Amino acid sequence: MNREFTHKSFMILILGWCTFAVISQAAEPVTGQSTPSVAENRPAANMTAAAPTTDSPNSPSVEKETGSPQIFGLVDGPSGPLISGKDKANHNIQSHVGLNGRLWVVLTQPTSLSSEKYALFMNGVEVKGLDAAVDGTYQSEGGKPMHALVFILQRNKNNDAFWKELMGSIVGMHVPVVISLGEQAGEGKATRPTIVGSPLTAASFEFEVIGFWRLVAALVAVIAVISLVWGHARTRTTLRDNFLPQIMPSQQTYSLGRWQMAFWFTLIFAAFVYLFVVLLDTNTISSQALALMGISGTTALAAVAIDSVKDSPADAANRGLQALGLKTYADVLRVQQEIVSQKEELAALPPEASFDARAKHGKHEQSPTEERRRRLQVEIQDRDNILRTYNAKIQSFLTQGWFKDITTDINGTAIHRLQAVCWTLALGAVFVITVYRTLAMPEFNANLLTLMGISSAGYVGFKYPEKNS
Repeated sequence: MNREFTHKSFMILILGWCTFAVISQAAEPVTGQSTPSVAENRPAANMTAAAPTTDSPNSPSVEKETGSPQIFGLVDGPSGPLISGKDKANHNIQSHVGLNGRLWVVLTQPTSLSSEKYALFMNGVEVKGLDAAVDGTYQSEGGKPMHALVFILQRNKNNDAFWKELMGSIVGMHVPVVISLGEQAGEGKATRPTIVGSPLTAASFEFEVIGFWRLVAALVAVIAVISLVWGHARTRTTLRDNFLPQIMPSQQTYSLGRWQMAFWFTLIFAAFVYLFVVLLDTNTISSQALALMGISGTTALAAVAIDSVKDSPADAANRGLQALGLKTYADVLRVQQEIVSQKEELAALPPEASFDARAKHGKHEQSPTEERRRRLQVEIQDRDNILRTYNAKIQSFLTQGWFKDITTDINGTAIHRLQAVCWTLALGAVFVITVYRTLAMPEFNANLLTLMGISSAGYVGFKYPEKNS
C-alpha cells in the first residue's frame, strides 16, 4: 500500500514538473521566430521623424503610439545648434546646460496635452519638484519652426536626492544624461516615459556639473587658503608652538592643537567651496562640521592656556636667555650682525706692530689702533660666548619634524598624542569621501563626535604634566 502510494506520488510530481516546463516554454518566444523589427513600428512616411530605437539596454520603456511626438533634439535656447548627440568628430557635445539652467526639448510634432501635463525624465528617472514646463518654439538656422517644451532644472527639497545621485562621484565636468518625457499620471500613480529620442542619441546630452570658470574660481580660493594656512607653516609660527621666542620661527616645534584646528578649517572650507560650485547652494555646512571645528578650536585654546600657566623647562630657558639680553629672535640676529660688523672692522685695521718695532721707535705704550683691536677682540669673544650659551639652551626645543613634534614628548611617542592624530586623520578621510560621493557634509553620529571629544580631552589632560622639551 505504501509502495503504491509512493509510486503515485512520484508520478504526480513528474507530471506536475512536465506541465510547468511546457507552460514556461510556451511563454518564451520560439527560437528562430522573427520578432517585429523597430522599423515595422515606425509611424507612417508622412511623420517628421521615425520612432525611437528601443534596443539599447539603457533606454527607458516606452509606450508606442501611432503618430505620437518624439524628441527631435535638445537645445539651450530658442535657436542655435543642438546640444544632443555627437559632433562631426563623433565626440559627445559638451553642453553648458547644468543646474538652474533651461533645457529645451524639441519635439517632432506638437503634444496632444498642454505642456504642464508632461514630466521630465533623466536616465529613466522622473525629476520631481520642477516648475511646470512651458511651450516654446525652436528654429535652427535655415530650418522650420518646431515645437519645444522648456524645463528649468532647479534643485529643491523634492529632488535634492536625485541631483546629488546624478552629480556625485564625478570624474569630469559633465555627466551623460538621456532625456525622455511622460504624461503625469496624477497623485499616487507612477508616471512612465512615453516620449523618447528619435533616434535615442537625439535625447542624449552631456549635463554640465561644474562650469570651467566656476572650477577655476574654486581652485583659486582653495589654493589661496591652503597657501595662507599651510604654505607659511615652514617659515612662520602659524602652526608652531612659541615656547621660546628667541628661536627662529622655522626651527620651532609644531603644535598638535594648532595643526588639528588648521586641518579641520581647511577641510571644511574646501568642502564648502566644492559643494557651492556644484550645487550653487551656500546652506551646506552641517552641524557635525561645526562641532568638529569647535572641538579642534577648543583643544588648541586649552593647550595654549595650559602652556601659559605651568612652569616648564622652556620657562627656565627663556629666563636664562633674557638675562643674556636675548628676548626675541631679533636680538639673536642683532648679536650675530654685531659680530660680523666687528670682524669686518677688525680686518680693516692696520697690522699690529711688533714689540721690537715699538722699542726701536721708543714707543712702549699701545697705540689707539691697537687698543681698538684689543677691544674688538674682547667684544667678539663676549658675543660668541652669548651665542654658544644660546645654542646650548635652545637645543632641546628645536623641531624634529612635523610628525615627531606632534606625536612625541620628552619620553618619546605619546599615546595621547598619537590617538588624537589617528582619529583626526580617520574622520578627515571619511569626511572627504562622503562629500565627494554624496555632495553633502557627513552627518557623524553622537558616538563619533564623543569619541573625538574624548581623544582631544585626553591630549589636553596629559599636556599639563608634560614637559615642553
